[in-house]
Amino acid sequence: MARRERPRRYDLQPPTDVAFSCAEIALGAAALDELRARVIDQIEDLPPEALSFVPDRTTLSIAALVEHLVWAELDWIKRASGAAAPDDLSAEVEVAGRAVPAGDCAPLDVGADVLVTLCHRIRDEFTVPALARLSNPEARLVVGGPALTLREVLLHLAWHWTYHSGQIGLLRELWGAGYGWRFGP
Repeated sequence: MARRERPRRYDLQPPTDVAFSCAEIALGAAALDELRARVIDQIEDLPPEALSFVPDRTTLSIAALVEHLVWAELDWIKRASGAAAPDDLSAEVEVAGRAVPAGDCAPLDVGADVLVTLCHRIRDEFTVPALARLSNPEARLVVGGPALTLREVLLHLAWHWTYHSGQIGLLRELWGAGYGWRFGP
């Protein structure tokens, strides 16, 4: 039987644990919070063997995708804000973070609790505090390629969490753990 997931949230509220000077940046942080919560909901009930499952003809696992999401958020927010990321968090997600876009397999044998903790840590220790210090969503940032605005970085991160959440849902289904998608309460 498929697990009934949490309903989508349409009334995003800015984080209240930090004061933001820009409502648009606070809304970007709220969107990331919602997308991160969706991924947590998809993984928190899975055993390690489901999280490390790699289907034939792919290199992806749920655990690798979650670590990749945390790694990418850390990297983009670091570049956008200039803030220093926690070294232990960076080191913990580096291998899987780089393996996913390279098409390499990053077999991980971790529990859901470890992955959920990573998702909370990136938010609490880095993303929200770094974004709260920023005030101009139109500021151009040179982030190792084209100059992007903070708004564009936040939109990319929202797309990134959404895209990989879909892959996580498919891997969950392939492993045999259904997930009942729904729109409202």
